[in-house]
Amino acid sequence: MKLQDYRAIREAGKEIGSKIFNFAVDSNKQELITAAKLLGFWDGKRIIFDSENDSETMMDFMVFEKSTSNLPAFKHFYMSNPELNALQQENMNGILNNYSSLFEVKSIDSIGNILVLEDLLDPSKKEYLLMDIGLSKTARLGFIHYNRLMPIRDINIISGVSFIFDEIYKDKLLSAISLAAFKKRRKLTSAEMYVLIHEKNRQFGVKTRTE
Repeated sequence: MKLQDYRAIREAGKEIGSKIFNFAVDSNKQELITAAKLLGFWDGKRIIFDSENDSETMMDFMVFEKSTSNLPAFKHFYMSNPELNALQQENMNGILNNYSSLFEVKSIDSIGNILVLEDLLDPSKKEYLLMDIGLSKTARLGFIHYNRLMPIRDINIISGVSFIFDEIYKDKLLSAISLAAFKKRRKLTSAEMYVLIHEKNRQFGVKTRTE
């Protein structure tokens, strides 16, 4: 994908992300409070964010993970037949086919803004190509990422939120996921995985940027 196309798609993605978030909140404001409690942003009276990343985390959770009537907000939004321009529709298609997991950075092309990610939760260790200007400049080989990939055209982009850890925490993260699944006696749902990794990110995550 050409860089100018990528930038245009990312901008359209921000627009549709805001549309879906507003759709979710307007439909049921109580869902926002529930999500804030799950993510540790609720102090008993109001939502408290420590950084801009926290608001992005909340938005991503509301759009993709917080389920109402057994469906996440992005699916309810899509079923409402919204009017979308061509770039927004491309993003919507990517959103509908999103895939989240814990990945390890295997290679970085900082000139082409491409990272190769290995899926640590897939037994076959499947690899994905990710295009991201910020991460390709700030990530290191071995970094552990929790990302939501959205396939668009010939590449994957992320939804905007990325939880990143130094490689020394790889085994600790995998153990935490295994322990949580063992306690529940089943595989974690996508929402449960998101909350768990978010909590670990607040404890020992690395600050970086996506773009």
